[in-house]
Amino acid sequence: MTGKYLIPCVSLRLVVIILIIGVPFCVPVHAKRKVLVPGQHAIVFDEGLSALRKQPDLKAALVQRLRRGRVVGILGDVRNKSGARFLKVAISRNTQGWVLADAVVRPGRIADAERLMMLIGETRDDFTKVKLARLCADEFRATKFAPRALLILGEAAERAAERLTRDAKRRIGDEESSGGLERRYYFLNYVGLDRYNRLGVTFDYDETEDRISYDGSAYRELLRRYPRSAEVKIVRERSQR
Repeated sequence: MTGKYLIPCVSLRLVVIILIIGVPFCVPVHAKRKVLVPGQHAIVFDEGLSALRKQPDLKAALVQRLRRGRVVGILGDVRNKSGARFLKVAISRNTQGWVLADAVVRPGRIADAERLMMLIGETRDDFTKVKLARLCADEFRATKFAPRALLILGEAAERAAERLTRDAKRRIGDEESSGGLERRYYFLNYVGLDRYNRLGVTFDYDETEDRISYDGSAYRELLRRYPRSAEVKIVRERSQR
């Protein structure tokens, strides 16, 4: 009797061991890994200046273009013969290069926060404005600029909702779904919302007006984090109209 059930028992134990060992490696393919870079923490905010080059020179070979929000590690800085200030940065443990100092900001530095707010003020595209404002609110929380950034983020998201509604209606049309699904399913799955969603900016569907509306999360964050700020007064006054 014992010999009869020996092989199945061993097999079962083997399956259990394999499952236990394999569990830690069952990570979704799309999961993002946090990349740790050496050097002083900084963040790219101006893509117009963010060319990573092999040498501290505007004509030096391009390594790659750094995207807005990219974390880099500052390893050193130099001012070249033409007077341009470059930072030596690491974008991974194995990749380094030189980028113009004006392309990045360092969290907590008032001067950098001011530069970032100036760029936000000059930006006309609402998505870019949202992205920069989110960056400012996250990286300069202890400064006077953070509540202003949250207010700007909310205002830009509200304007974006109007454009997204127009675009979604052109794509979806006015006809009811043949599958019987409510219109909100199509509006909230509209592809134009994807890039906002990646920033943590989300929208609702207003059924009475048949439109996309901003869910107001930046305003709620503003009220929670900076209840005594001038920006909170603005939000409260608007809500009472």
